[in-house]
Amino acid sequence: MSTSDKAPTISRQFARFIGALAPDSMPAHVADLAKDRTLDTLSTAIAAAGLPVPTVATRMVGRNAGPATLIGGKATVPAADAAFVNATLANGRTQDDFLYKSHPGAVTLPAALAVADEFGGSGADLVAAVVAGYEIVSRVYLGGPGMLPKFRATGVAGTLAAAAAAARMLRLDEAATMNALGCAAVFASGFGAGFLTGTMDVKLNVGMAARNGVTAALLAQAGATATPLAFEGEAGFYRAFSGSVEHVGAATAGLGERFLIEDTVYKEFPICIFIQTPVALVLELATRHRIEPAKIRRVTVTVCDLTYTNPGFTNLPPYPSSLKARVSARFCIAAALLGRPIGEFGFYENYEDAEVLALGERIELVRDAARGDTVTIDIDHDGRHLSIEGSEGATLKPDRDKVVAKYRRLATPVLGAAAAEMEALVLALERLDDVRRLTALLRG
Repeated sequence: MSTSDKAPTISRQFARFIGALAPDSMPAHVADLAKDRTLDTLSTAIAAAGLPVPTVATRMVGRNAGPATLIGGKATVPAADAAFVNATLANGRTQDDFLYKSHPGAVTLPAALAVADEFGGSGADLVAAVVAGYEIVSRVYLGGPGMLPKFRATGVAGTLAAAAAAARMLRLDEAATMNALGCAAVFASGFGAGFLTGTMDVKLNVGMAARNGVTAALLAQAGATATPLAFEGEAGFYRAFSGSVEHVGAATAGLGERFLIEDTVYKEFPICIFIQTPVALVLELATRHRIEPAKIRRVTVTVCDLTYTNPGFTNLPPYPSSLKARVSARFCIAAALLGRPIGEFGFYENYEDAEVLALGERIELVRDAARGDTVTIDIDHDGRHLSIEGSEGATLKPDRDKVVAKYRRLATPVLGAAAAEMEALVLALERLDDVRRLTALLRG
């Protein structure tokens, strides 16, 4: 049987999908979602200037010369360097979006913008690149969910997302896009140990995912080759990261029929995504019943396996850094119940807050292997039993009003009057002739 007679490989199906993407080839609401995701990701990146991880990343790229923008900086660098630094900015506040266990905006948009700066591209190309990245990051995970919790999805699936976005921005043909995806599959890496210690490595991993994805696409443009069986092959991605090919059919099932960017969830607070719903639920319960923290005897939070086992969810004090606190369910839930300003990034530097730590000791986290994505909060409050339940993600579905409000809240203090100009450009991306008009506003 010839190769042409065989069913197309996963990388070929992905490549065909990526190459066919354009704003006029997708439903209008999908293109709108891409613009919303772009604005949301820019908001978190702009507001992260000066944070330790992006500062280290910027220091590392040093004086490398190139045409690509570093958000908030005057120097320009090669595309791979820009993708690296800007991804650490987008992820820096722990407030970037989330989709199928990855942070897609933080890897997809920096990759696409960096390539556009170095090689050109229109707003319509950027919309297509964003949709490509979000689709591929989702499908890579769906084909091998066993990658969790051993590996970090953003570092693994996110590298493929960055490669997909960069390949679409470069307008690579089908064969070159396959090679880009195959190289990215080899370059993928990452695990979550840093969430247990509050160290920088897990944040830098997001930057490396974007950098490696861009590098894979540039290598493919230069003529690099990769196995067409990168995903499902005997020694391929899924056997390496997931331990089996049991779920590979899910990677391409319904590809192009429904766009998975629609499943993206939004972070209102600068904390781990797995804590967003528990915090939203306890805040609702506290408002409804006028909970007084001093009268709380016990808080029980029941979650599914994937939430409970997410690195950092069960973190206990002492917290040596704000990162270890902001991924700890006990710390964040206690802070919410005490009325602390949990929406302010700087609050988490108070990780030795005695009242928060004391209330955290009365919070019990329960793992229920039988449940789906439902979170249950039970509070023993001065002899009363209070309870609330909600689905992870149900409280986190973004609409444009939420996205715009968050962008203005985070970006305007940094950009001033330029924030409104950038917002207008992003929300009309399909009419933007050159993405460099957008990246110029991100400098300095």
